[in-house]
Amino acid sequence: MNYIPGTALEFNKVAKDDCFSLIAPLLTVTKGLTLAQVRELTGLETSTIQNWIKRGWVKNPAEKRYGEEQVMRIILINMMRGSIQMEQIAFLMSYINGSVEDRSDDILPDRELFNILCSTIYECENNAVYDTEKLDAIINENIEKATLSDDISKRKLRTALRAMVLAILSTRMRDMAQKAFSELV
Repeated sequence: MNYIPGTALEFNKVAKDDCFSLIAPLLTVTKGLTLAQVRELTGLETSTIQNWIKRGWVKNPAEKRYGEEQVMRIILINMMRGSIQMEQIAFLMSYINGSVEDRSDDILPDRELFNILCSTIYECENNAVYDTEKLDAIINENIEKATLSDDISKRKLRTALRAMVLAILSTRMRDMAQKAFSELV
């Protein structure tokens, strides 16, 4: 079964360009998720989520409810943590969106970054892309969908997306290799 990276939600081909649309109703109906709901959505432990907040990688929840900003940041971090170090993930996130507390320095909202990542990963996996030129072409195509104000932002996003996508795909490949190995035993 194919899941949206960083979540326990089953991938929906219809939402491939807007995976956030599968999460948005949860946030709207509940007026923000509880910690238990975030754990259920992501498969993460309570201590992991609280550690990320303590380190400043995720904004503190308001009134014990995790809104869009917190949920998206948690999912984005969770997408990459299987193959790159947390400090590198924190760097990538701040490279794209600056301070977690200040939205004015963001190149684009985390929800848009999430959608671009999911769309890029979907295209790479469905087209068996293992070539950096093809990967760059897919990234460039998806960046054109983004609401970016200048070429510097596009360049920064392009560079960071390449690292993010490769991290996520390498985690998926590792998981597939482990599954294949378990079938041998």
